[in-house]
Amino acid sequence: MALPSPAKACHTFLELHQPIGDVEYPTPRTFVPGQVYRFPFIFVVPERLLSPTCDHATSNIHVGRAHTLPPPSLGDIMLASDGRSLLDDMSSELCRISYRIRTSLTRRSLSNENAKETLKVVAKKVRIIPVVQEEPPLVVKDDGNDYCMQNVKDIKTGVTRTKRGSLLVTASQPSPLRLCPPGSPSTASVCTMTTVYLRFDPVGDEPPPRLGSLSSKLSVSTFYTITPWADFPSPSYVDYLGRHHYTTSVSLSSLCVSSMTWIKHAGVQLSEKGAWVDLTRTEPFPTTSPTEDRGTYYTAAVIVPITLPRTKAFVPTFHSCLISRTYALDLSICYHTPNASLLTSHMSLRLPIQVTSLPRSQPLTQPPLYNELQTTEIAMKQGGN
Repeated sequence: MALPSPAKACHTFLELHQPIGDVEYPTPRTFVPGQVYRFPFIFVVPERLLSPTCDHATSNIHVGRAHTLPPPSLGDIMLASDGRSLLDDMSSELCRISYRIRTSLTRRSLSNENAKETLKVVAKKVRIIPVVQEEPPLVVKDDGNDYCMQNVKDIKTGVTRTKRGSLLVTASQPSPLRLCPPGSPSTASVCTMTTVYLRFDPVGDEPPPRLGSLSSKLSVSTFYTITPWADFPSPSYVDYLGRHHYTTSVSLSSLCVSSMTWIKHAGVQLSEKGAWVDLTRTEPFPTTSPTEDRGTYYTAAVIVPITLPRTKAFVPTFHSCLISRTYALDLSICYHTPNASLLTSHMSLRLPIQVTSLPRSQPLTQPPLYNELQTTEIAMKQGGN
């Protein structure tokens, strides 16, 4: 029985050419055995690709704009800076973004003066991490399945599962994680923070639950497809028509919050419109009734530091025609219900988080003759398939 061949797609999104000037060649143009010849060159990766690079249909202009930004190297096996271990960028083995510098050595054909004969072709992999600026916060739909910005749960105890109150946990999108430029000191840390807000509305005079721990991990998602993305991918937008995603996670921290103190607030009355609230403003707990006296309630806030481990090779958030990388922050808080069993309960949040890349503070040193070559003999070609 014949098996179908696996489907695949390839996209050449950038091509830079730099011919060598005649004055740089030795005279006569005959290599001498044992002699080393050096030809300086430099390639400047543009900040944006030409529009023909992304010529497929998209749902909005923001997708097309994202697709014309140079993507970082991804899934291309390379040695780490220590020269002993391999970089782990947490990508799927089924997709790859690679950059190569290829050098060709040719000569005039002995049989045809107008033709060229290739003597040697050598290619060397390079790892590219482009500068990526911060984008506006992601708009999270209330009925979406990809993220959970706030969570509410009834606190129940006893055999009859009597309701003792309601616990709400919420947080806002954290500031981006800003990757240091390649070549930065290994001691540089990539970090940010977020704040988790909690609110407990008791039934009667029930005390708030006792907090235990708050753990955080980073969810790393790589999306890949054989047909160009028309929209920004998400887990709910894959697994059909050759669109897939690979997700792994990296543990970040586990904080003990058992000593966190709840703040008690006097009763307030809600306005006519009940809606989900931002606890940073200490507004009352949402309700569906026009007016309601909520009585006493409790609030607490936990600052969560976020630091990327140095054992992984992170790339900035990006979206290209065939491959995308996104990140999410998973938070889980454990608590103990008063007068209940020793078993712990937990509530979870999933927040979108961006990973950006900072520019170098100082430009790279240009090799000799670069300015002359750049203005007279560098030909740049972008796009193609």
